[in-house]
Formats: sequence, C-alpha cells, structure tokens
Amino acid sequence: MSKFSEDIARYKSKGYHGRQLWLNPAVWAIATHRLGNWLYVDKPTALVALPLKIVFFFANLFCEVVMEMHIDALATIGPGLYIAHIGGVHINPAAVLGRDCDIAHRVTIGASAMGRQGIPVLGDDVYVGTGATLVGKIRVGSGAKIAANTLVITNVPEGATMMGVPGRIIMRPPKAPQAPATVAAEKTDAQ
Repeated sequence: MSKFSEDIARYKSKGYHGRQLWLNPAVWAIATHRLGNWLYVDKPTALVALPLKIVFFFANLFCEVVMEMHIDALATIGPGLYIAHIGGVHINPAAVLGRDCDIAHRVTIGASAMGRQGIPVLGDDVYVGTGATLVGKIRVGSGAKIAANTLVITNVPEGATMMGVPGRIIMRPPKAPQAPATVAAEKTDAQ
C-alpha cells in the first residue's frame, strides 16, 4: 500500500486536497487497482483475501462500467501514478509503467492485434496525452512525452516527444554541453 500513499502524495503535489482529493474518481480507480494488485500478485492469506476479492470485484466492475476505466490488477505500475481525468483508460495486465507516470483520458496501453506480440513498457516520468494508443512490444524511455491522439508502435527514446499517426519523434532532449576542458582536450587530440 506504500505505492498508493505515493499516488496520493502526487495528487496532493498537484493541488488536490480534502474533499477534492477523496471524491476524485481517478483516485478511486487507482485505489481499486492497488487493492487488486495486492490481492492477486502479493496473495494475502485466504481469510483476508476472500472478502476483499468480493469488494474488489464490485469496485472494479464499477470502474469499468461507470467510469470506463480498466486498470488491470496484474499490470505492474510504479508509485506516483497520476490520472488527470477519468474515462476510457485501458491498461493491459502485462503492461509495465514506471514511477510518476501521467496518464490522460482515453488512453490505451495494450497488445497489438496486428501480430506484433508483446506489451508496452514505460519508464519513469512518462506523460501520455489524451487519446494516445501504445501497442505492441515497445519501450518508452523515462521522461518521454506522448502527444494527444498519437499511435505509438515503435520505441521512444528517453526524453523524446512523439506525435502523430503513426507516432514520429518531433523533439529530442537537448544534448548535455561538454565541459570546456573536455572540448580543449578533444581539439588537442585531433591535431
């Protein structure tokens, strides 16, 4: 449950407090995922698990039917998950999301029906915009940004921004400047 406390801390850092935080449907969807993940991955004793599995079943059903959100209990999701708005979020059971990911609404992270086996793996601090679809065996590097309505079927390097259908890299992270001593040494070696 420490992951859920980090999820709550992330919402608080974005200005959600009190009633606004605890009545946020996205927080309840994340709580439902964390409960299901604990029940089906960590597997507590049967005496504890049985009544909680019944609670999880109805809470998960509510999330799917009313909020249109399916965050599978078996998905591996790091702490600090932030979902800005509810609706249309689908995360495959085999998907892997790193720490502090931001997911907008109408996002699908799942398998491809085009014969491309595998599920996406997202690094830390990844932003996925509204309506984006990430499918197949791809890696999204830490700090990457996926623009709204982007279809991601190829790897995304760390810190890059991808946009379009199919997704294309439109911006790469700036290269770190070299120290003056390193540049002078390279010039000396070249002569």
